[in-house]
Amino acid sequence: MNPSTDWIDQARRVLDALRSSAAPTDEAPHTSDCRWCPVCQVAAVVRGERPEVTAALADVLTATATALRTFAAAAEAPTAPAAEGEAQEEDPPPVAQHIEIA
Repeated sequence: MNPSTDWIDQARRVLDALRSSAAPTDEAPHTSDCRWCPVCQVAAVVRGERPEVTAALADVLTATATALRTFAAAAEAPTAPAAEGEAQEEDPPPVAQHIEIA
């Protein structure tokens, strides 16, 4: 197994564990009106029965994608070197200021 496929195997194990724990048992059957079980709640979102949760999740994912794009664009922005005849800009002032106390 190489490291790039390790996450696939781990994801498959998680899904298998969720699938086995979500299987109905005699002790606690999962019905269509189950409102307390997290597995049933996720299934309801996937089925589209909870549009408010889907909309909130879409908003969070959109904001995250926008933030990541902005962060990536800032990291890729090249800094232009000063031309030979231009003076170098001074270093910006420090963010923290040293204050002596007594």
